[in-house]
Amino acid sequence: MRKSSWLVVGIICALAAALVYLQLSGWQRPSDEDQIQMLMAKGQSAIERKDLNGMMSCVSKDYSDSVFTYNTLRLQALEAARAEGRYDVLLKHTSVEVQGDTAVASTRVTVALVSDHGGMHDLLDSRITLRFKKERGKRFLVIPTRTWKVTSISGLIHQIGDRSR
Repeated sequence: MRKSSWLVVGIICALAAALVYLQLSGWQRPSDEDQIQMLMAKGQSAIERKDLNGMMSCVSKDYSDSVFTYNTLRLQALEAARAEGRYDVLLKHTSVEVQGDTAVASTRVTVALVSDHGGMHDLLDSRITLRFKKERGKRFLVIPTRTWKVTSISGLIHQIGDRSR
């Protein structure tokens, strides 16, 4: 066997050992509500870092709301990532309701663009509703799993304009 083949076999064995360890140690997968909260935190962090791939990894390819589809949302996110400065995102008073493979979360979101010179512009201050569904995915690129993805957002279009602080 070639060295690269042994490397692949070694990686597979390490992954299998890690899975057995997790099962034997009593590791429990987080609840659906916790998974959605973690997904929202991941999206918040991705926006603040202007990480387009991180932002879109939270969104279903089936995304659709009254204005956007997945592709148009991606274009909007790309435009936002190109803006000068950094984003501050705050989520408050979040509630999550799970019903099988779908869920609805409601949260107060505030987004401000902070310029490199210290100026701040409020971009959004609104209560939004996010809809989620569980989709097939892969963990560690090989292990089949079901992950939560955002399928629509309402209340996002209510912007408060550019007020400098």
